[in-house]
Amino acid sequence: MASNTTTSVDAVPSGGANSLVVRRTETVAPETRVRHFDELSEEAQTLLTEFDGEESVVPITRTLADDISRDTTVVFNDYYRIDLA
Repeated sequence: MASNTTTSVDAVPSGGANSLVVRRTETVAPETRVRHFDELSEEAQTLLTEFDGEESVVPITRTLADDISRDTTVVFNDYYRIDLA
């Protein structure tokens, strides 16, 4: 499993998730929240543009925590599942 890291400027308070797991997916369940790339914050967009296709675990920042909810799927050039861990 490959690991990407980003600089954490504004750490999420303890008790919450402390990382995101990003992976490419080919299936999306009907109840899954699907967001489009242009709906994301600049930080989340950067995360996806730097994604190398391997499952990645990145530290979560306050901006990402506000932007990504549990079990979010994002449409970019593929479908990407983003889970809080």
